[in-house]
Amino acid sequence: MWESIIHETHKPNDRETAIRDWTARFGRRPPKNLSTVFLARALAFEDQCQQTSALKQLLKRVQKELQGSLKTASTGPGLAAGSHLVREWNGRTYQVEVLDNGFVMDGRTYRSLSAIASKITGTNWSGPRFFGLVKQHVPSSTSSGVTRSGVATP
Repeated sequence: MWESIIHETHKPNDRETAIRDWTARFGRRPPKNLSTVFLARALAFEDQCQQTSALKQLLKRVQKELQGSLKTASTGPGLAAGSHLVREWNGRTYQVEVLDNGFVMDGRTYRSLSAIASKITGTNWSGPRFFGLVKQHVPSSTSSGVTRSGVATP
C-alpha cells in the first residue's frame, strides 16, 4: 500500500524531480549521499504528515520535546539525544539514533559512531566522518607560515 502512495506522489526514478521537490519543501538541496528512493519516501512521508492533522499534532509535540532535549542532553559535539543520523552504504540505508549514553542501530546499542561505521563497512572508519559530521579541511597554510606551494605568507 505505502509503495503505491510513494510511487504515485514521487517517482523514485526521477532524481531531478525529487531534488527539486526536496528543495521546495525544506528550503535547501538534499545531502548528496541520499538515494532517489529515500528522497521519494521522505517526501511522501512529509506529504502524509501535512495531510493528517493527528500527525501534525504529534510532530509539534515531538518538536517541543526535542527542543527541550537539545538544551539538556548531548552525546558528543553537535549531537543531541534523540537525533537521527542517516547514511547510505552499498545500496542500503542505515539509520542511527543518538542516545544520552551511545547510539542505536538495528536495535543494538553502540558506544561510538566509529563502532557503527566499522560494523557497516567491515573496516576502521572515523564514525563522525563516515556519517558526514566532520568536513574534510585542507589547510591553506602550515603553522610555519609557508603555503603548500612553498611560498612564505606574511
